[in-house]
Parts: sequence; structure tokens; C-alpha cells
Amino acid sequence: MKASVCRPSELNASDLELWHSFQRATDALAGPFLTPEFACVMSEQRSDMRLAILEDGGKVVGFFPFERNAFGIGRAFCYGLSDMQAVVHTPGYEWDGMELLEACGLAAWEFDHLLAAQLRHFAPQEYSARMSPVVDLTDGWETWITRKRASRRIARSREQERKLVREHGPLSFVVDSRDPRHLEQLMQWKSAQYRRTGRFDRFARRWLADGVRRLFETRTGKFCVELSVTFVGDRPASLCLSLRSNGILAGWFPVYNIDLAAYSVGTIHQRHLLMHAAGNGIKLFDCGAGEERYKQTFRDFDIGLARGLLRRKAAIAVVHHMQRTPRKLAMELVLAKPSLRKAARNALLLIGSLRSRLHPLGPGNRRRASRSLPRASNRA
Repeated sequence: MKASVCRPSELNASDLELWHSFQRATDALAGPFLTPEFACVMSEQRSDMRLAILEDGGKVVGFFPFERNAFGIGRAFCYGLSDMQAVVHTPGYEWDGMELLEACGLAAWEFDHLLAAQLRHFAPQEYSARMSPVVDLTDGWETWITRKRASRRIARSREQERKLVREHGPLSFVVDSRDPRHLEQLMQWKSAQYRRTGRFDRFARRWLADGVRRLFETRTGKFCVELSVTFVGDRPASLCLSLRSNGILAGWFPVYNIDLAAYSVGTIHQRHLLMHAAGNGIKLFDCGAGEERYKQTFRDFDIGLARGLLRRKAAIAVVHHMQRTPRKLAMELVLAKPSLRKAARNALLLIGSLRSRLHPLGPGNRRRASRSLPRASNRA
């Protein structure tokens, strides 16, 4: 295997067009997380992000974005943030995972959203399956909503919307806000949600916040970011940042005003988002991997993904495996037992509650809060 490793930003116009042609040729690779735009923008924020350009017979046959540290330990590109990871390649191209790692200078490679169809190429020593629910809007909104009329949750959402309007004022929906203040509001609310639920605040990472801002400004004929907003009166009630390419819309960061949680404004938002998306050229809405109830309510089918690890016979890979194993075993134990899962979730909520009381805005968020929309509530 021949591979040239570079920064994604070093690609020229012909490379970008070739990458897009590979996506158009294979439906499974068409998603926005696999676009060169996503790779180029996000890699500008960190020095450990790389791209392998794969060649066969003197021709470029694939692109493989990845992360690599100084010791040669790698992870999937935007690990923990990208909802899909894969080699974007010409139809019919075959490769060997071990050879790919060697060509990229990697002793090990960890992934969490690898397209399951590519597992046979990588043949990792360990992996587990996960599913990403997808909404199929190919036949249009009316056909889709007719299929879902029996859903009690969707019917309940309509009732809650009527109650919300009666008690708080008229509802309006903006499918693609370009107001940067709405983006700052989304990041502020999302940070509060992470703290409230005891999870790490992703937006405390400056590189991610800056990368999202750059993505928000990126609009080409093949890729864009859309920020949808549901307003109640003149105040945002919920927001969702989504990535769009090739007729696919992928929900990335959904969030809502917790003061309106009793009305399930997130579900109301999702229903309006799908209706507008169907009328605006979107065929598939990728909800992202997870078992959240709203995803199961709207789903039509699943995309198979996987998390796991591929490692070569190298000393540093053995050390990495030994460091990683206790954490992995503990995680598997918790996930396998519902009682432990519930206890872990309650512990996270308790930690989140204490953290929110001690740091209402959270470290690093005070500056963002001062620039947010003044009437949008974010009480924890």
C-alpha cells in the first residue's frame, strides 16, 4: 500500500473534487462527517490531525483522515465528536487494515463510529456494534408523517405544542439561522447540559468551539452547516446544529431551554425540522448513534457502526492496550448490567447538580454568556 500523509488543508482543488466523487459514487460514504470540508476545517484547530492519501497503480483511490500522537497511537478523526468514520474510497477498492496503519505510522488505531461495512477491511482485534437511527424522507413529508400517525409520542408532541402556544405565545421555526448569536446560545446551553448531567463539557475545549464557529461559516455547493431554531414568542426555545451534504442532514448538537422541558420542545423542534428538511431536498436525516427516546420515535432504519481498536505488533501498542484494558472492562461491566447502568447515570446527575450549583456558568463560559441572546434562559 502506498500512502502519502499530509494535513487535510494541503489538498488541492482536484483532490477535493475527487474526494467528493468518491462520496457520490457510494451512498454509504455520502454523509457530511466524511466530507473534505469537515476534515479541513476541524484539522485547522489541532496539530495532531492528519490525512492519508491512498494510491494504487499511480492513481488516488482513497482518503483516510485520522489523529496521531507523538508515540504513534492513533484515533479516528474527531474521535468522540464525529458521528461517522471511514476510509472514503473509489468503488471496489480493497485494503488491509494492518497495512494502512503501517503506512500511516500508527501502532494502534481506536475508533468509536466506524462504518460497520468497513470492519472486514480493518479486521480489528476488538470491536462492538452500535446503531445510528436514520429518518427516511425520500418519499416526502406527507408520506413519512402518514407512516408515523400511529406514533403516540408524535401525537403527544402535537398536543404539547398547542399547550405551549396557549401558555407562552406563538411558535415559529427558522430552518437555517445565520445569526452567530444563536450559535453562541447553542454552545452555552449545551455546556450547561453537559455540566448538569455530570458529563465533560465539550465546549470547554477551545479548539472545538472555534472549529464549530468555522464550520458555521463554511458553505459550499456540496457542504454546509444549518442551525435551526424554534422560537416561542421572540425567545429561542430549542436549537439544533446539523451538517448537510449530498441530500443528507446529520443532527449534531441539539439542545433546548430547560425552562420549557415539560412541553418536550426538543421533540417539537425535531418534528418541524424534519418537515422543513423534506421540503428542502433532504432525503435522509441521520440522528446519530444513541438510544435516546426521540431517536427511536422518528427512526425508519439504522446504519451499522462500530467502536473498537486495531493494533499492530509493536511495543507501544502493547503498552497502550494495557493502559486501556481496565477502563474498557469497567465500561463493559456497567453497560452489561442495567442496575449498574442506572447507578452510574444517577451518580453523573448528582455530580452534575453539584457542579452546576458551584459553577452556574462553568469554567470558560462566562465570556460566551455575556454575548448570548439576553432573553434566552439557561437556568440549571
